[in-house]
Amino acid sequence: MRSYKTLLQRYLKIRLRSYRFTRELTQEQMAELLHISPRAYYDLENGKYGFSALTLVFFLSALPADEAAELLQEFRRKVDRDKQNNAT
Repeated sequence: MRSYKTLLQRYLKIRLRSYRFTRELTQEQMAELLHISPRAYYDLENGKYGFSALTLVFFLSALPADEAAELLQEFRRKVDRDKQNNAT
């Protein structure tokens, strides 16, 4: 179970940074979007802390529906690949 938490944190960190850069937002703007402090956002983007459930919901709700669905599907594929790799 712990490995999936780490896998999710790494994956979300990459997606979060990509979202910010693609939309040319500052860290402060992202913090506002996620309803967290700028310092908390900095720590989140740099992997110091993981997403809270509430922060994840705000992030997913900021995405267009198709992007949110793709994010979840892509993570599910990563979990499935991890299971296959650990089964062998």
